[in-house]
Amino acid sequence: MSTYRSLPPLSTLIGFEAAARLGSFSRAAEELNITQSAISHQVRVLEDQLGQPLFRRIGRRIELVDAGQDFLITAQTALEELRHGVRRLNAYSKPGSVIIMMPAALATGWFLPRLAGLRALHPWIDPWTHTGDDIHVQEEAEIDIVLGPESWSDPGAQSLLLARDSLVPFCAPGLAASLPDLPDRDRLDRAPLLHDETLNDWQSWFAKVGSARAEFAQGFNFSDTGQMLQAAILGHGVCLATARQADQALQEGRLVPAASTGLTRPEPLYMSCWTRNLSRPPVAALWDWLKAECASEV
Repeated sequence: MSTYRSLPPLSTLIGFEAAARLGSFSRAAEELNITQSAISHQVRVLEDQLGQPLFRRIGRRIELVDAGQDFLITAQTALEELRHGVRRLNAYSKPGSVIIMMPAALATGWFLPRLAGLRALHPWIDPWTHTGDDIHVQEEAEIDIVLGPESWSDPGAQSLLLARDSLVPFCAPGLAASLPDLPDRDRLDRAPLLHDETLNDWQSWFAKVGSARAEFAQGFNFSDTGQMLQAAILGHGVCLATARQADQALQEGRLVPAASTGLTRPEPLYMSCWTRNLSRPPVAALWDWLKAECASEV
């Protein structure tokens, strides 16, 4: 037996909620543009299914009993969640809607600051930015474009190499001013470090510059690159990130390079999608715009 068979019809919830909120069957009928007898019938069906009264009838007045007060919260929560879900569907039907997925730090530090430029060039495109690290989505998924570290090899898919970023040490200007004026080999030997689980490669960086620093694991750790960058902006330490991820903070002067040596990132940045998505003009336009934006930064 289906678990949903015990649930009341949606129409009874709507009628009950309106009557309970307005305190009147007749006013609920006016609001819903149906007859008062229809409201009474909906409430009666609901009460029969629940096996208990929800209203106390006092002449022509109605009052919620305790069970009715309790169930009103349930009905209003369920209806509001349903309304919210219906409103969310509007984004799928907008002519210029494009759903694009990328890591949160890339969205915050690089993509979002460029939305004004996208709007100026393509005012008809409305991107829906979805952040996540699952860079491969099923063909039937609603995601149109994915930015991530891997190329898709599936038949019917396209991938384009956008960039090969380097990890560079960044920190707040105040912390940078306190660092010794020494070559990169020695400049960060005593600097507090920040760590990102996905980019935790300070050992490789110190090895590349030939530093004698033996301890590079201490410092705050973050599972989210954006939080690590924010900690760096607040002066808590030096982070390793790409200039693309730190782009907005660099432009605003909230972050500056703490050293000049970069570490080639093992994961390049790819743009991928299912080929059928490119048949939609807004998806194709956003694809070309992203390609041009990355090409202009080389």
